[in-house]
Amino acid sequence: MSVNLDDLKRFVEEKIAQCKKELEIYEYFLSLIETGELKPTSKVSKGLNEVVKSPKGEVVADIYYYPPKVKIILRKRTKVPKQVMNVIERILATEKNDDRIDYSLSADEDVLKEITIDNVTNDIVYLKIASALKPVLERL
Repeated sequence: MSVNLDDLKRFVEEKIAQCKKELEIYEYFLSLIETGELKPTSKVSKGLNEVVKSPKGEVVADIYYYPPKVKIILRKRTKVPKQVMNVIERILATEKNDDRIDYSLSADEDVLKEITIDNVTNDIVYLKIASALKPVLERL
């Protein structure tokens, strides 16, 4: 078996360059940790309560997240147009397909009372759902 020295030299040089780049990345991470700019993210284990406000600053709804359940309770009896209900349904149906959540809407005629979402397995799923629903709820 013959080895071409030029190919071997090129291979070793490429590996050294890759290792230098990797070392630079690790040194950068270490500097972030040492300066306090990089902090660990905390997982929500006990729960989280959020408030959704209208553009006027009025509290529209409360969001309670206690894994694996999310409950959104509307504060006022507000008539929700059918188009808005369809948007909420579409958002939740998409998440149901993507993340296997279960949900139910509690309403009297056109008045939405609460949204219950089960099987929210992690914070990322919660944040996706909350960030999609908040703009809709703010406009109620």
